[in-house]
Amino acid sequence: ARLYPKAQQLLPAALITIRPPNELQVFERSRKQRQRFANTVTKALTSLGFSRGIPFTHFFGDDKSRYAFHLHVLVDGDWLDPEPLDELCRKIRRMIYPRWVLRKWGDSLMVNYRYKPTQAQIYQSLQYCSRPTFTQLEGNEWLADSIRGERKVRVWGKWDEEPKWHLDESEKKVHSLVALEKGKCPVCGEPIKWDKGVTPFAQVQAEGNTEIAPGYLLLPTERPPPERTAGLH
Repeated sequence: ARLYPKAQQLLPAALITIRPPNELQVFERSRKQRQRFANTVTKALTSLGFSRGIPFTHFFGDDKSRYAFHLHVLVDGDWLDPEPLDELCRKIRRMIYPRWVLRKWGDSLMVNYRYKPTQAQIYQSLQYCSRPTFTQLEGNEWLADSIRGERKVRVWGKWDEEPKWHLDESEKKVHSLVALEKGKCPVCGEPIKWDKGVTPFAQVQAEGNTEIAPGYLLLPTERPPPERTAGLH
């Protein structure tokens, strides 16, 4: 939820993906090593003119049994023609990898820049990057201890601009429904603690409510005390 107001300030945007080769994954297996790599990437992008960004750490790709540390970084972006795009990717490689790595892999080192000109693409990128990738514990028990307490999402730069885009009401209700079905509050993102009691619908209507998803109503956080019934003291 805290990332959404920041993502709203990006329009257009770009998603930069950086993944060390399989042979180098052994050097990125500890929290300290991953943090070092993420800091190096942040410094490189900042020096290249990206004044703010949201880096996401992913531990796996499509194969959930094979550790594959990589970063997705959501930044302000513009459309780049092939030549300046290639030059940007080469600069990033030179700034984050040592010489021996560059000599061995060169331009095959994975650095992707994807232009995101619409709010739908930016929101989709935010959802994609925010999803958990460590979903298979078997065979990866060592990683469970390694990532405990690790920050999977970071931010840098100033985020004090007005929003450049908003979800429309129908989109909000769809995403609220998805959150509710996952057992999370669509307002704050925290796990929902369901009350076992049953509240009469007439009382819900009397208190005032807002539909946040089909079949779900949001009640006011501050409610007036119940009225006294005549004759009871």
